[in-house]
Amino acid sequence: MGLFGVFRDSARTVLALLLTLSLSAALFASTESGALATGSDDPKTFLLPAFNGEGGATGVGVIFDDSQSALSYSSGLGDTNVNSNPDGTQASGTKLYCKDLQDAACAQTTNFSVFAILQPCKSEADLFCVQEVYAKTPSGKISGKFTENLPAQGPTDFVGDSSLGLPSGGPPSIWQIPGIKNSSGGDSYTLIVSTRGRGQRANSTSTPTFQFNEYTVAMYATSIKSGTYQLVTADGNGLDAIVGGGCATNSESKCALRESFPTDGTSFGVSIRFPKAPSNWFYGRLSKPTFTLNKSASGNAVVLDVSGEPVTVPVLFGKSSWAGLPPELQSRYRTSGFPSVGKMYGVADPNQWDVAHLASSKDFEVLKAWLPVVKDTAAALTTQWYFKASNEGSDPRFASRDDQVDGIVTSNATAYVPGPPSFNQQTQSLEYQVGAPHLTPSGATFRGTYDLTIRADAARAIYGFAKNVPVKATVSIVSENGQEIAAQEQVGEKDGWFFLRAENFTFSSPKLRVKLTQSGGNNQGGNNQGGNNQGDYSNTVKCDNKGKCCDASGKCTTGNPVGNNNSGGSNKAAGSKTYIVKCSAKGGKTWVARGVNPKCPKGYKQVSKKLEK
Repeated sequence: MGLFGVFRDSARTVLALLLTLSLSAALFASTESGALATGSDDPKTFLLPAFNGEGGATGVGVIFDDSQSALSYSSGLGDTNVNSNPDGTQASGTKLYCKDLQDAACAQTTNFSVFAILQPCKSEADLFCVQEVYAKTPSGKISGKFTENLPAQGPTDFVGDSSLGLPSGGPPSIWQIPGIKNSSGGDSYTLIVSTRGRGQRANSTSTPTFQFNEYTVAMYATSIKSGTYQLVTADGNGLDAIVGGGCATNSESKCALRESFPTDGTSFGVSIRFPKAPSNWFYGRLSKPTFTLNKSASGNAVVLDVSGEPVTVPVLFGKSSWAGLPPELQSRYRTSGFPSVGKMYGVADPNQWDVAHLASSKDFEVLKAWLPVVKDTAAALTTQWYFKASNEGSDPRFASRDDQVDGIVTSNATAYVPGPPSFNQQTQSLEYQVGAPHLTPSGATFRGTYDLTIRADAARAIYGFAKNVPVKATVSIVSENGQEIAAQEQVGEKDGWFFLRAENFTFSSPKLRVKLTQSGGNNQGGNNQGGNNQGDYSNTVKCDNKGKCCDASGKCTTGNPVGNNNSGGSNKAAGSKTYIVKCSAKGGKTWVARGVNPKCPKGYKQVSKKLEK
């Protein structure tokens, strides 16, 4: 069965997730019983059960699990006109990939598609490369050692041209971090740093220009196993070993089997060399993240260094008869295309479908509709460590530059917004939506984490704050019915950064709201623009839900309580309605505003406006 024969939604933003979960019926059949919730909260790799209609099986299922979203493709520099249809779906027939820009096979190519997995740096002059992989424990930093590429060579690897901004693309890399044991008892880890983009040139003799709008950095705890496997291709085929075998990457005879990270407080990190900052905002799956962006030793590049602890994320999986689905899901699946795998095409009666919806992590309405079906319970817990560059863009008031990062937002939620928090003009707060099942597989309450690190001057720009006056922050967790949710909070400012952390809150779909306030007075060690280190959670201000905030020395102050009487609280003015406006500007930048009468910033045009539910 062709991969694209099972897709009804070909949107590129979900393509990676779609491909990772497609697999032959035979391989799925062997994993079905093990993939369902077992009642154990031990982290494990989740494998999707079979959806193939065999034995008369029918039903509609859903899967929320983005842990495999980086595992869909091998590197490739392709001819877009040959490899893709006009609507963006993959063309049938022979594909065309280039070994480099001088490849005679691509002499007539004018539109390039690029997917590049970056390789370890070999010299100080290298760009678009991995400089270091490491772990941090209370005893110190342990540098990783690059051991091999797996496979040794990919089927469509290519040589780039850094002068044109085109990275070289090769296979995933295997690293040993001595003494840092994962669930297998070994110390092997697989790293995939990838970027996706496109290139264009006016004709076959002109110089192409390249743009990249997606960066993903994913690390997997792995162990090396021997066997017989099929290679992943640049067009997303050959994924049996990834989905059915549980590999993070593989050759034809070797598999880097996905294991679980240690959850003892060990942090993992990676340093990557770029010509300039790949993005101003990042999001992903880390806990207590820290990052720096500095000039490289040669001065010709920047080095992005990101570290943090792995997080444990609940996987939502469920299956129901058509008649057993809530009406809102029946309506959605009946009238709208959705990414899926299984038996449904050419079958008019949905009662005869046997299909799984491959949900995106931003499908909040789908998540909420499925929660009653799965009894608000996760099917499994997986440990994850990855972050991505946001393609949503920064608030234009940040005055972002190519040599700086504005912030990173991370969570352990099943569903989350793939980008920076939005500024709600009505509540004057930064808001971020998350969602997850309320219960773990064992029936315990799942506890959420949320980390926001934001440049202090960027935050001040949003609020129009004075540069030399201290800023205070509070974090509130608001449920769907507008009630405050109890949570532990940590708020602080250091070296020119605000860092805020909320943890131990419950789901199912809360909204996290960060409120910054400023009062007159002398600067008592506020905004220090001299560095870019942050994330020291041992010296933070902790606030309770009554507004009492205490620093590490025990000094406490009390401001407006978080709740109904707080100007940043959850209650809306009588009769007021909140609207969501999406704006766009040149260069693919976007901006989202919420409020009673939200407006687009100068230089941006309104794309859409809708009433917030």
